Amino acid sequence: MRKLLVTLVIALLLGAASIWVMQSDSGYILLSFNNTTVEMTVWVGILLYLTLTVLGVWLLLLFKWLGDIGGLRRWWALRRSKQHVSKTAQGLILFADHDWKQASTMLLSGADGSSMPDVNLLFAARAAAENNQIDQARMLLEQLKVGHPKAKLLADKALAEMLILEEQFHKAVQLLQPIAASKPGDRGILRLLADTYYLMGDWSSLQKLLHDLNYYKAINPSNMKALELDVYANLLSDFIPDPEFTLQEQKDQVGELWELIPKRLRNDAELICGYFDALQQVNDTDRVQLLMVKTINKRWHPELVARFGQLVTSAPEKQLLAGEKWLSDHPEDPVLLVALGTICCQLRFWGKARDYFSVALRLEPNATTYLRLGDVFAAMGDQTESHDMYEQGLRVSLGAEKT
Repeated sequence: MRKLLVTLVIALLLGAASIWVMQSDSGYILLSFNNTTVEMTVWVGILLYLTLTVLGVWLLLLFKWLGDIGGLRRWWALRRSKQHVSKTAQGLILFADHDWKQASTMLLSGADGSSMPDVNLLFAARAAAENNQIDQARMLLEQLKVGHPKAKLLADKALAEMLILEEQFHKAVQLLQPIAASKPGDRGILRLLADTYYLMGDWSSLQKLLHDLNYYKAINPSNMKALELDVYANLLSDFIPDPEFTLQEQKDQVGELWELIPKRLRNDAELICGYFDALQQVNDTDRVQLLMVKTINKRWHPELVARFGQLVTSAPEKQLLAGEKWLSDHPEDPVLLVALGTICCQLRFWGKARDYFSVALRLEPNATTYLRLGDVFAAMGDQTESHDMYEQGLRVSLGAEKT
């Protein structure tokens, strides 16, 4: 309060002093321009000068603000930015709606003023590729790599996808392999490389990639297991023994192939079946018999049981004994009964073979089983029953009703 009173007193004194000075010597200013003269006191002139000066400075600052980033320029920049953002958003929506042509056009039109031009160019290239404009897509990706070096990896991924789409798998591999070597933990690159190997049917290369796919969690666990099974099943099915090797060396080839398969997968029935086929090619079925028995004891699998019956080993008696042990738990399983009948045929146990095939037919009529039973009757010398079985098998295969 005291400071306010002191300030008011000083202001009054200064005002009074100013009035006294103005009254004591007013003076005057005379301005003449052609025939026009203007006369005023010095103090009015000073006040007018100060007023015009302040007004002029204010106008200059105003125009500077309007022309600077805070005014018209900023307003114009914001307006253009909103337009480009709107075009980018519309382009992405069109991309999600699979309207490839319009999406590419819209994204390109908004690229120059976009706050994220790399996104515009990347999705414009993808849209062009989906619209089969491959040359344009490649041009856009090159433009992206030149103008935005940090987006080179994204551009290379997109280019690899285009090469895969064009089924240029070798070029895709040439592009992806160096990137995978320099960035082994990039899950996107690993997935693209895996897809390329898969489409090429290059199971050996894909098998070598499985470790990295699993280690870096590039694929979720359920899909990873399915991929592993698929890879090893194809490796087994594609196996061809080297004709220049000895029989033992060919067996070793199969053994080495089996050793590639992780132990956690070796009980899979499909892989066992593939292993069985590979061993058949090198005449080493005794090894797979033990593996089949062990696997079937752990988990019942009809396909494996059927293949077990088809095995031709050096000790079919052991096969029959193992199979008949399963019969106590699966007395009415037609697959097991046919397998046992087949093993009995190897041993020439025609009576047991007849019984097993007959029960299997009662449970599940099948043309192949009728044929086998017909062969058994023929081996036993009963041609009438043999012909009857062949006839019934033919009727079943043609879809006719049995009489």
